[in-house]
Amino acid sequence: MGIWTKNQVEHMKEALQLARRGWGLVSPNPMVGAVVVKGRRVVGTGWHTGPGQPHAEAAALQAAGRKAKGADLYLNLEPCHHYGRTGPCTEAIIQAGVARVFFGVPDPSPLASGGAKALAEAGVEVHGGLLASECFEVNLFFFKWTLTGQPFVILKTAASLDGKTATSAGESRWISSKAARNFGHHIRAGVDAIIIGRNTAEKDNPELSPRPWGRRKMHRQPWRVVLDPTLKLSPELKLFDFSLGGPTVVFCEPNASPAKIEKLTRRGHQVIAGLSFGPRLLSIRGVLEELGRRGLQSVLIEPGATLASSTLIDEPVVDLAHFFLAPGFLGGIKAPGLIGGAGLGQLSQIRPAEILKLGRKGPDIHITVRPQGGFGGQGGCEAVFKAAALPCPLVGE
Repeated sequence: MGIWTKNQVEHMKEALQLARRGWGLVSPNPMVGAVVVKGRRVVGTGWHTGPGQPHAEAAALQAAGRKAKGADLYLNLEPCHHYGRTGPCTEAIIQAGVARVFFGVPDPSPLASGGAKALAEAGVEVHGGLLASECFEVNLFFFKWTLTGQPFVILKTAASLDGKTATSAGESRWISSKAARNFGHHIRAGVDAIIIGRNTAEKDNPELSPRPWGRRKMHRQPWRVVLDPTLKLSPELKLFDFSLGGPTVVFCEPNASPAKIEKLTRRGHQVIAGLSFGPRLLSIRGVLEELGRRGLQSVLIEPGATLASSTLIDEPVVDLAHFFLAPGFLGGIKAPGLIGGAGLGQLSQIRPAEILKLGRKGPDIHITVRPQGGFGGQGGCEAVFKAAALPCPLVGE
């Protein structure tokens, strides 16, 4: 269908709202919401609550009961067609007697794809591509890892209006407002890992754990990942506290001290010898590849100036970046800025980025950008449809 009705769009928007409830709960599965509609009336809704739990389709069909027969089903993601921890959603849809299925984007996973074809062969009317862009953006983590084996990379940092992340004396808490920091915890709650460099670990001694807000309970803590090339960090830092939950992973150089590695592993931490990148630095791309091999679909980088340079300039790996600018000035030649390193020598070498959104978090300016080459946008959505061998509705727009 090339043209969607107002009601069809509204029903998919409701499915997207339901899907977003799975933020931080469903990894490594995608976030999915489902809406069952009979005539103009919603008769059942559902969303995926976590691995091993019923998929959104099954939950919505169960809520609809007998009313699902002859009804329409709206999903932001193509129904799965495989046996995993749960049975194929295609079978549940067929058995419920659903007449039509509307989905936003296909499932590019070789294991779970093919749901649309299976439903069509069973006589169910299937329409894909409804609100494709919005449905794609909801599951950027899942799609990038499925297509590339690499985790989706978010960078978050804060500075004064003149770009300083700390005073000339090194004081940095807190430049950003509470509203901005709460947003940071929201991102932490949704990713598989949080990455910092050694300097940030030493100066700030962060816990690297998302703090729950309201009555929401965290189902799991993200991995705490620190880049410590020569293993100089004290094991007494907060990020090595087991009571926080979740593992602590230390990346070091291949020639790091075996005695220090053994000391950390005896305490139950993971130590991974990464690829060297320049003097006393690690290849952030190599770090991400290793995390991707271990099944992590998303990471949040909270960088100091050196790590920011590595991820944005030296080895561009960032897919989405959040910059917060506090309404004030710090000044000082020795005060650290957002990005360190040697920098680029010519304007022709500039790393371009697309500004996706300008807003506010409390008094702070919030700038959301997608660096060039970052996964997302129309190109990413087209890649998902291509992997599923389906025509992308965005082509030609």
